[in-house]
Amino acid sequence: MLHTEPSLSVYADEDMLLDNRKGELKVKVGNDEFSFAENMGLSVENHENDPLNGFKKLGILQNEEQIEPVCINGTERFDESGDVVENYKRMLDEDPSNPVLLKNYAHFLQLNGDVNGAEEYYFRATMADPKDGEILMQYAKLIWELHRDQDRASGYFQSAVHAAPENSDVLAAYARFLWEIDENEEKDEATTFGVGVNDLERYYKTMVNESCCDPLLLTNYARFLQQTKGDLEGAEKYYSRAIQANPDDSEAVSQYAQLVWELHRDQHKANAYFEQSVKLTPSNSDVLAAYAKFLWEANMED
Repeated sequence: MLHTEPSLSVYADEDMLLDNRKGELKVKVGNDEFSFAENMGLSVENHENDPLNGFKKLGILQNEEQIEPVCINGTERFDESGDVVENYKRMLDEDPSNPVLLKNYAHFLQLNGDVNGAEEYYFRATMADPKDGEILMQYAKLIWELHRDQDRASGYFQSAVHAAPENSDVLAAYARFLWEIDENEEKDEATTFGVGVNDLERYYKTMVNESCCDPLLLTNYARFLQQTKGDLEGAEKYYSRAIQANPDDSEAVSQYAQLVWELHRDQHKANAYFEQSVKLTPSNSDVLAAYAKFLWEANMED
């Protein structure tokens, strides 16, 4: 037969004290008092010394004493007076040929406006791992943005595509570079590594078949078809699929609206998509400029 036992609460006054104000559990044994917090090396007298404080110092949890990151274009920027730079330098001193560490530090420097420092560490990362397509692509983008050195940037872009022929980010970056330099009659000619616009289209088709609902991939492929191949009907199809996959992408919606206007001169439909894009990001200058251009052209036609 089972016997009922009294609740621990009946002993609370004699054997156990709970300080609700401090959140500290104490047990009385005879005339002595045992504190769990004190004997575990935890002080609860001050909230700054709570058990989570170690995590706060590591940046896992933040408190009011830590340096707040500054947000630039939606990206967190860390104050140079913090420990981030020193930690990177210490880790690089210990492992100076780690390509991932070099790439991450280069990316950190670039986000904080130190493009020359970023260039140095991206270059070191490519030397540490010359077969990493993403590192090669990031370095190529920086060379193009910083120096507008077409030949050098093109060489690294081609190496990136050669190293990672199925990476959609690498392919999209290379395609964008090709659009910017406007190769005209050279667009369909093979490059040194055998990677040309026709090859890019084949890669895009493969990637779209494998990831048919990826909005970024669909948008990039639509841009490629519109701006590089001149296939407006194909571009319209993939822009439509992209905004169905992500209706909150204001730039994709704006580009679709531009294409609708350019291809069909459908003022009502284009205006509806332009208004949607502006409503999503009312401070986006590209979206606003495209809408203003449309309104001017539509007014001229009227």
